[in-house]
This record gives sequence, structure tokens and C-alpha cells, in this order.
Amino acid sequence: MPAAEHLLGRAGELARLDLVLGGASDCPSTLLVLGDPGIGKSALIAQAARRAAARGAVVLTTTGVPSEARLPFAGLHQLLGPVLPAAARLPRPQRDALLAAFGRSETAVGDIFAVALAALSLLRDCAGTTRVVLVAEDLHWIDRATTDVLAFVARRIDADAVAIVASAREAPRGAMADVLAEVLTLGGLDDVSAGQLVDASAPGLDAALRGRLLREAHGNPLALVELSIAWSRLPPGTLIASWVPVTTRLAHTFAARIDQLPGPCRTAVLVAALNDGPSLWEVLTAASLAVGAPLTSRALEPAIEARLVELAGGDIRFRHPLMRFAIAEGAALAERQDAHSALARVLPDADRVAWHRAAAASEPDEDVAIALDGSAARARRRGAVGVAVASLERGARLSPEPSQRGRRLVRAAELAFELGRRDVVQRLLDEAEQLPLDPLDRIRLQWRRGLGDGRWRDVAQTRSLAELVDRMHRAGELDLALDALLTVAIAGWWTSADDERRATMADAVDRLGVPDSDARVLGVLAFAAPVERGTRVLAVLRRVRAEELDDPGELSLLGAAAGVLGAQELSAAFLDPAIRRLRAQDRLGGLADALISRAWAAWHLGGWDLAASAAAETVRIGVQIERPAAVAAGRLVDGALAAARGAPAVADAIAADVEATFRPLGATSMLALATVVRGLAAQADGRAGEAYDLLLPLLRGGDDGARVIVGQAGIAVFVDAAVQCGELASARAVVHSLGHLAARCGSPTMSAHLAYARPLLADDDEAEDLFVAALGSGLAAWPFLDARLLLAYGSWLRRQRRVGESRIPLRAAREAFDALAADPWGERARQELRATGESAGPRAGAAHERLTAQEREIAGLAARGMTNREIGQHLYLSPRTVGSHLYHVFPKLGITSRAELAGLAGLPGLSGRPESA
Repeated sequence: MPAAEHLLGRAGELARLDLVLGGASDCPSTLLVLGDPGIGKSALIAQAARRAAARGAVVLTTTGVPSEARLPFAGLHQLLGPVLPAAARLPRPQRDALLAAFGRSETAVGDIFAVALAALSLLRDCAGTTRVVLVAEDLHWIDRATTDVLAFVARRIDADAVAIVASAREAPRGAMADVLAEVLTLGGLDDVSAGQLVDASAPGLDAALRGRLLREAHGNPLALVELSIAWSRLPPGTLIASWVPVTTRLAHTFAARIDQLPGPCRTAVLVAALNDGPSLWEVLTAASLAVGAPLTSRALEPAIEARLVELAGGDIRFRHPLMRFAIAEGAALAERQDAHSALARVLPDADRVAWHRAAAASEPDEDVAIALDGSAARARRRGAVGVAVASLERGARLSPEPSQRGRRLVRAAELAFELGRRDVVQRLLDEAEQLPLDPLDRIRLQWRRGLGDGRWRDVAQTRSLAELVDRMHRAGELDLALDALLTVAIAGWWTSADDERRATMADAVDRLGVPDSDARVLGVLAFAAPVERGTRVLAVLRRVRAEELDDPGELSLLGAAAGVLGAQELSAAFLDPAIRRLRAQDRLGGLADALISRAWAAWHLGGWDLAASAAAETVRIGVQIERPAAVAAGRLVDGALAAARGAPAVADAIAADVEATFRPLGATSMLALATVVRGLAAQADGRAGEAYDLLLPLLRGGDDGARVIVGQAGIAVFVDAAVQCGELASARAVVHSLGHLAARCGSPTMSAHLAYARPLLADDDEAEDLFVAALGSGLAAWPFLDARLLLAYGSWLRRQRRVGESRIPLRAAREAFDALAADPWGERARQELRATGESAGPRAGAAHERLTAQEREIAGLAARGMTNREIGQHLYLSPRTVGSHLYHVFPKLGITSRAELAGLAGLPGLSGRPESA
């Protein structure tokens, strides 16, 4: 066979790989090599990796095998093993997450993204001194947890000295589906190269056999090599049977070659094929047990000579993964069970032992099923939910008692729901439903079945939920009952459940008798019944001291509940510590939820640069973790800011995109927020009639008080538009109705907007007292609203010919709008001032306003003295990306050094973080 340095017929493909692995400026940093089994993917990548290593790159490799696909992070452990000592330099939460994923710590991995961030940080640390090349062979056999991490890394290495090359038989699905930027599809070798390969592998092969092999191998290098060797050993004149598919023929070839091995060698090779690790010691020890005699590496010499396996550094590896598969498939069932049983007796890892015991079992065995339960629990803690589902399902198959089998199937379905695999959920529940389940398991099945699409759209379903919750409670499953109610309450909020459904959920949580001190109770009541129970929830929230709570998830839920009920300052008080802790723990899903609530709170409270920063981070994380609702909510904050700051077309476009995505899903709360953004954009653009028409149906609301609460940020805009359109009577009726709603729900935001609205809609003889009362009612907590009230008051005074008095509120309004960069409203204040005879030139834009939201965020952190590396760890960006942003920031701010940036730390917009750190 030709030397590896001289791959035949692959010069062009090798050159293309060299460009990617070498970091050519015009090449992507990822590449997927696709091709049939044996087409030469491994040889090509190995050659390119050797060349990269010769240029000084660090090459890290992992190879997927079927038996490891169920072991969480097995592939990642293999990949990062050579550089794992460098993990000591990672921040402690990331280091702990990575070690826990590899089973080196008892710490639970609550979020797979924590492991992904740790892997990314580790690779960036290594890439700080040399190029790093990641090789993932046979991607289709690598465990799901590892591919999720690889996808996370692949999306973030554009600015790093890191390259990823992967191989697979077909385009990957799931997390890796869209992250490998370039695809190299390998076809068969050309005729000349194929002939050279056959001649190098089997010199003197019979001419007739050689010709037939070249015709029927279709240039597949593995088929050419392996079959030419096998055929060269055939007696002269042997006839080859009619051709079968290459993979089948190769499997037959491998099976024939293993049949020729001595018995102990054959057993050792089979054990190696079934083992989920490359350890030669494990293979020889287990094989010794299987044959009843001690074996050494000498026992494998026939397999090495037959070119089935190779030994290197204490490991045994097959020359091609297909060999492993073919050998395992070709063995008799009893032989495989004996090999699995032997492996289970020597392996040190409980999860691997459990799976080999399961494979060795020939009949139901509760002890093995219990072991798989433990494996499932450990996999769940490590974030490998798919592995946990497989463990529970395999355990169900081994359960002697039908009720135990059903219990494990229901639990597997619950975990499959977390994965979003509704097809798997349905299959598992269908099977479990036929079994004699215990009462509690039957309840859990009905709950999961009833959850359906997660929305509980009709009253009958919600009543069924309430009955299930009562039964869960009676069965002692109080946590399950609360979690079920919270899930459905939040879903109902976004899909705008009607009053009866909301009341059903609220009554159900009341019947549980759980104190209001439980955050889940408050969450259910806030989301399910914001009108009916809002004042009760707010009264409890105002007594809670955020500094006494440790759980960031609880803090985030309380902050979201306060935000839903319009208590924005209270919401921020819970969310700020939640965000700090969620960020420290790298819990990206919870962080996205907390950030979007914080962004909207900052919008209401006038912290618009903070709102932009939090929204930008929400969008970035939402894209990373594939959560479209978080992305949409963050973009709507951007839309509200764009409208208020003079870019209504941008706001309209954002709202239109969100509507197109969420209208088919019935997400009426998201659509209500989009309507508010559209109304604000129309009002900013002078389209008062359009703003009025948009917001009237939302705020009139009918019986849907919860939907009105979602849209309460549009009340002031609606009133402005109504005044401009002369629709005073209609607006007064809406405001009167909203007054009753505000009294019931207790929303401070709604009360503030109504305080703004009343003087604008009043007759002149009542207006001034109402203006004065509103200005003294604490509207300073809502700067944008307060500034608009000052503008309205100044305009009213001018129309009353009290020109001198009017200038005072108009000047204050102009300054407030300028501080917010709310240019459309600032220009209106200037027009009013000019109408009083006072000169009012255009606003001079602040330098920081020329920065993007991410540039402001990075500049703010740098101004506080953080290094590029520290900023990157906070924002999940590479230090190089941070440096690139700062390169653009300096000229925009008119500075030339980091020291000058520190002097700008107090400027608006450079506070740096959506938290109070």
C-alpha cells in the first residue's frame, strides 16, 4: 500500500483541507468531509492533520463509534484529553462544569451550555499561542452531548486560531446541521489512481480479478485495498460471485478474515469491537475472562498481521470503524453476550458497566434495570438528556414487572419532552399506556399526554389539568403539581388564555395550600391571573428581600412575575442579582430569560442603553441556544428603542418579522408587544391615525385583561394619537375602563400611564390640576413618560398664552429627551420652544451614541478596567473579537488609548452591564 504521505488521487482535496486547517484568510474555519464508508475520509483528514501539526498546530482528535454514542461527552473527553490540564486556568464555574461532564466531579451539570462555554474557553486559551485543529471523525457516531458542544464552538471561532474538520457519511442533523460552513464531498478515485492503489496493495493480482475489482469497486479506496488483499490470497481460477453492495461485501470480507483467526485472538478482537473505549488493558483483561486463560498483546498478533487492528500507546484501534461494526454484527448472539458480560466485570465506570450488563442480559433483570436508572440519572445531571432517555428505555425493556416497565417509559417520555422530541414522547407514552401503571404514573402519563403542544388552549384541557394537579397533590407529588401549573401558566400567558382558563389555574394552585412564599406559586398567579391576583402577588413580592435569596432561578422567576405585573423597579431588584449568578454559573437558558425581563424593565425605567445591552445579549444567547422566543422578545426591545430614537422604519421591520413568525403560533402576547412597537413607531413618524388604529383594539381589550396588561406600555402612545386625531371621547372611554383594571391588578406601570393620560384628555378647566398632580405622582421613575408629560404640559401652557411659564417644562422635556436620545420627541420640544420665541437648535449627538449596542457594552466593561480576556469570558466572545470591537470604538469616541477610555466610564451608555455589578 502506498505511504500515507502520498495519497493517490486526492491532491485537490488535500489542498482544500490545508487552506482550512492552515487558517487562510479567505477560507472558513470549519469543513465537513462527506462520503460513503471506505471512501478515504479518515486517510485524507489524517494526512491533512499531520501536515498541520508539522506547521506547528495542536491537533486534537475524536472518533465516533456506535457503542460510545450513548455515553455523554465521551467524544469530548477524547477530544480535549491532551489539553485538559490547561483547564486549571479556566474560571472556576467553567472548570467545574467540564470536570463534572467527564465524571471527575460530583457536581451536577445543570446546563450543557456551561460545558460548551468551558470547552470554548479552553480551546481559546490553547489557541492564544498556536493554531488548534479539531478533528471529529465519524460524526454520525459521536454522542449527542459532544456534537452539541462542537456546534456551540463552531459558531464562535471565526476570530480565533481554531479550525474544525469533521467527517460523516451524510449531512449531519441536529446541532451540527448548519454550523460546518464548507462541505467537501469525496467521490471514488479516478481509474488511474484506483489501479495504482490496487497494484500497491496486491502486486501480481490476477488480471481478470483486477479488472473486475476496478470496475465494481467504483473507486472506493477501502474496497480496493481490502478486497484486493483478500482476492490475492484466493486459489488460482477462483470465481467471484455476482457483486453485492460494497459495504455488505466488505462486512463479509471482514467476517471471513476474523474467522481465520485463532480462537483467543478472535475473542479479543470481538471484545475490542464491543468495548466503548480503546484501552488495550480492558480488552485483554475481559478477553482473558471470556476464554478462561490469561492473554497478552501477543494474542492479537494475528489480527495485526491481518490488518484488522493496530496497537499504539496502550490503545487498540481498528483500521477502519466499519471493521468494528462488521465484526460485532458478524458474531453470534451468544458470543456477543459473553463478551459484554466479561467487559462488565472489568470496567471501572458504572455507566459503562450498566450498558454492558444490559447488552449481556438474555432475559428481564431488575438489577440491571436499576443500574440503568442510575446511569440515566447521572446522564441527566451531566446534561446528556438523550442518553438518559436511552438508558430508561433500555431499562424498561429489562424490567420484569409491567408496572416498573411503564414507570421507566413514562420517565423516559418526560425527558424526551425536554429534548423537544415529541415523536419519541408519543411513542413512549403509547407503549406505557398499555401497561398496568401505578396511579401516580398514570397521572404523570396523562399530564404529559395532555400537555400536547404545550399550550393548553381550551377550557376542557385546562380543567383536566386542574384535576391532574389535584391528583398529583393527593399522591404526594407537590413539586410535580407546582411545576406543571407553572409550565402551563407561562404558556397560557404567551398564548393569552381566556379568563376561565386563567381562573382554573389560579384556583388549582390555591387548592394546593402552598404558602405564597414559594416562587412558583407567585409565578403561577402572576402569569395565569395578573388581573385577579396581581395585587396579592405584588404585596408578597414587596415583602421579599432579594438579598436573602440564593437561587438565581427563583430570583429570575420573581423578577419576571414583578415585570408582568408592571412593577418594574421591583423586577429589576430581583433580576440584577439573578443575572450575576446565572452568568457566573454559565446557565445560558436562565440567563436569556432574566435578561429579556431586565431589558423591558430598563426600557420602562429609562435605562435605554442598559435595555439595548440586555436585549443585544438576549438575542445573541437566544441564537446560540436556539430559543426563537427570546430572540424575538429581544428584537422587540430593539424595535421600541429604534422607534423612540428616530428610526421608525427599523422598528416596523422588526415588528413585521416577529409577527410573521409568531402569528401562526397563536403567541398573542408576543403579537401584543409587536403592536406596541408598531404604535410607537407610527407615533414617532407622525402617523397618529395609524397609531390610534393599531392600539385601540389592544387596549380596549374586552374581557382579555391579561392581554391589555401586556400592551400597557402603549397607553401613553394611544392617548397621544387619540388627541392628535380628535378621538377624545373614545380615548376617555378606554382610559376609564383601564382605571378599573389598574385598581384590580395594581400595576404601577399602568397607573403611571393613566396619570399621564388624564390631563391630556381633560377639559381646559380641569387640565392644570391634573397636570400638576401627575407631575407630583412619582413619574420621574418613568423618565420617557415624565418627559412627555412635561412636553404636554408646556404645550398646554403655551396654548393658554402663558408663554413664559411654558418654557420651564418645555426646557426640562427637551433635556430629558436629549438624555434619552429620543430625537423625535426632542424635536417636538424644540418646536414648542421656538413657538414661544426661544431659540432651540438641534441636539448635538453624544459620541457614545455612534456605537452599536455590543460596542457600548464592550467599551463600558473596558472602561471599568476589565481586560479583553475578562470581557470575552463575560460576553462569551473571543479576546480577539473583543479587541476588534475596541479597534472600532476608539475612533468613534475620539480617543486613542485604553487609558482615555477609562476616563469616559461615567458617560451614559458606558455603564457596561445589564446588572448592578
